[in-house]
Amino acid sequence: MIKDLKNSFLYVSFLGLIWIVFLITIFNLHEEIVNFLYVWNLIGISVLMGIVFGIAYPYLWNYSTLKVTAKITISTFLNFFCGIGSVYLFSLKVFEIIKPYLLLILVITLIGHIIGFYFFSKYENKKIADSLNRSLENKGDANEPQY
Repeated sequence: MIKDLKNSFLYVSFLGLIWIVFLITIFNLHEEIVNFLYVWNLIGISVLMGIVFGIAYPYLWNYSTLKVTAKITISTFLNFFCGIGSVYLFSLKVFEIIKPYLLLILVITLIGHIIGFYFFSKYENKKIADSLNRSLENKGDANEPQY
């Protein structure tokens, strides 16, 4: 489990950093030069993404035995604070623009997690049912007489 979470963290952090640099490169319309110290902000954003999407989410949804409401609540707050922290590290101007809408963003994040959990649980239940049906079919084949 620890090895999987570590690999997931490194994978998400690296891809997050690449994604952020890619977006900055595309949307750098004024061809501004980025201050070297700003690179630490980008690394901070990628670490936040790695912690939330590489460690916390896989742990919550694959290994944790918490109740569904706790999983949804924890993942909503983690996602919300990761997003807000990323925006803050990316640009204080943008953070000031979205500041009045933080409660709305939190509610939308919660609704998204509830809907996401609905589809995730439906997918997981179908996967488990298919697995059980396959094992029953295999067991039934073993009991048939061989001619």
